[in-house]
Amino acid sequence: MTFESSVHSTWKVDGCIDWSVDLKQYHVLAGEPLRLKCALFYSYIRTNYTMATNAKLRLIWYKNKGDAEEPIIFSGHRLSKEDDSIWFRSAEMEDNGFYTCVLRLVVVGYQVVHRLAL
Repeated sequence: MTFESSVHSTWKVDGCIDWSVDLKQYHVLAGEPLRLKCALFYSYIRTNYTMATNAKLRLIWYKNKGDAEEPIIFSGHRLSKEDDSIWFRSAEMEDNGFYTCVLRLVVVGYQVVHRLAL
């Protein structure tokens, strides 16, 4: 299974500014854990998750399904959100797809799209 970030400017969440270039690649076998860190924090803005949340910014993760993006509901078992990252405790084929992290302050948002390919 390969995890890579990719550009897909056709997917936009509620008019957010699309900062969608992240070329970092991850490789993981089915059943292994994987951490996906939102590229907004390590590439695009000079802040960290704590400073962003103190400034009342919210980090929201979406999974792209066809032409739609659905917010990810974290169950805490196999998939969880920890600060600026998603943790796949045990990556599975169903995790294949594009993931978008959005940093939002009421009406302004910034996003990066990530691709998980198995």
